[in-house]
Amino acid sequence: MYWKLFACLLICLGALRAAEVTAELSTDRVEAGQGALLALKIEGGSPEAHPQIPAVKGLIVNSRGQSQQMQIVNGKVSRSISYNYAVGSHEPGEYEVPSITVRVAGQDLKTPPMKLTVVPSASGAPAGMGQDDEQAAEVEDDRYGFLTFQPVIKDRKHVYPGEIAPVRIKAYFPAGASVQLNGTPRPEGSAFTLHNLTKEPDQSSEVLNGKRYLVVTWYGGLSATKAGSYPASFSLEGTVAVRDRSAKRHRSPFDDPFFGGSMMEDFFAPMVQKDVTLTTPDPDSVEVRELPAEGRPEDFSGAIGHFEFESVQVPSSLQTGEPCRIEARVKGGGNFALLKEPHPQPAGDWKVYDGSGDFMAGDAASFSGSKVFRYNAVPLVPGEREVKLAFSYFDPEAGEYRTVESAPSKVVIAGEATVPPAAAAAKEPAVPQSEGPQLAPLATDPGKIASYEPWSDRAWFYPAISGFAALAVALAGMGVWIRREEDVEKAARLAGDAAIRRALSTADQAALAGDGAGFFTAAREALRIRVAEQSGIKPEAVTLADLRQVDDEDVVGILKEADRVDYSGTAGDAGDLHAWKESLHRGLENLTKAVRAA
Repeated sequence: MYWKLFACLLICLGALRAAEVTAELSTDRVEAGQGALLALKIEGGSPEAHPQIPAVKGLIVNSRGQSQQMQIVNGKVSRSISYNYAVGSHEPGEYEVPSITVRVAGQDLKTPPMKLTVVPSASGAPAGMGQDDEQAAEVEDDRYGFLTFQPVIKDRKHVYPGEIAPVRIKAYFPAGASVQLNGTPRPEGSAFTLHNLTKEPDQSSEVLNGKRYLVVTWYGGLSATKAGSYPASFSLEGTVAVRDRSAKRHRSPFDDPFFGGSMMEDFFAPMVQKDVTLTTPDPDSVEVRELPAEGRPEDFSGAIGHFEFESVQVPSSLQTGEPCRIEARVKGGGNFALLKEPHPQPAGDWKVYDGSGDFMAGDAASFSGSKVFRYNAVPLVPGEREVKLAFSYFDPEAGEYRTVESAPSKVVIAGEATVPPAAAAAKEPAVPQSEGPQLAPLATDPGKIASYEPWSDRAWFYPAISGFAALAVALAGMGVWIRREEDVEKAARLAGDAAIRRALSTADQAALAGDGAGFFTAAREALRIRVAEQSGIKPEAVTLADLRQVDDEDVVGILKEADRVDYSGTAGDAGDLHAWKESLHRGLENLTKAVRAA
């Protein structure tokens, strides 16, 4: 009985101590959708009522129960009651956990306010990134992600060979996944080529079919090499780590619907990592129509899109036979790489020399922008006139060719008319010919009269004939020998082989030095020479359109990449030059066998 009285006395003595209330956050910084642990501790007394935390807009507070503790140390009694809460928010921002008032023994005790910072979640949308109105189709197996492809073309379901059509490619990954990409999306097969894909893709968050995804978006241009209908299928390689939801875990203090439930469950689940290749599920086919032959202008060079003059500079005072500098700026959208420099009109009054062009991109995919052409032209005809520049392109929306003329520039051309040699030869009058057979005039003077002796009766005739016959045989033999030695085809083949060896040597040295632009320029030169032998056209005129009969992925791949490097002006993302070099040697070997067999 005495020990009970002693215990009561100790409790009463402990109660005489002043009550204290403290509040502490386990962390002052959490991600959206997660919570910090708030511990409210009361020592030296018991609260008259359950503590109430004032409401704060956007701040979620969930009770996690309470506990009591009493200690006796060296005769001193300490008693405390702890209330636990999970505090957090779904919206990033700065929050203030307000002061909490606890009434103990008729006295109001208050805790100081505390700051809580809620940062965007790894599965949330970064600041400034809006949501996309379009949604991808539902995918059956999307545990590690999938790709989608959307042409950015309005009211049109087809493209043309050589057209650079703007496209958007999206990679969907499960929210909360850890992703490491091994490159950028690439088309499957040889029907399409991607140009100027954005180096820094956009990142956003989307909810699709009730499931949240981390979305990576690229913008670029898609071109086709030949007419037909082909599936627009793409692939992307990477390493994806996701939470293993099937693994057992310990219960979290934040298991609450306010914090996403499954999101918190995934947080405590182990990660499963896998090397994956994402593809576009059930890709739509894209129709590639042939460019019409009807109405094609003579100066059409393959430019497809929408273009117009922005400015033109032509000197106002010129001299026939002397070159002048002409500058033209063209703006619009399309494949600027195939846009031919605008020429002065009429074309027969000018001699034009090749110049240079500087392209300035207007968007991330280099689809739109402006290009400045600078070249020299020589006026051939004097006089005062209004000079216009012109160029032609194909309008894919209207499906027809267009010729654009600049505003007229008034110029004065001094000097005498200068006619090109070819034109002079064409204008030289022909000797008139009379109709009907031509008869020799009648001879009225018989001339000198002498005796006639046939050559065959003379002594030198037969030896001379024999000598001429022997000489003819010798000359014929020599001709056969010369033709054998100077066989045109053989000489051309040997010259082509020598040029290919030089180009290969240049490409190998560029690959060794890490010069991507130099490598692809030399590689394309070597392949064009070999393809030209088979097609019968000039090497510099060989394009991807001429490769329809070439069934070699190495050759087609190198020429595509060379066009992409030319179009973008950069070769930093071309990949391993050593691998490209091996592909070049392999492709040339196969191409040479095919040419020799033909």
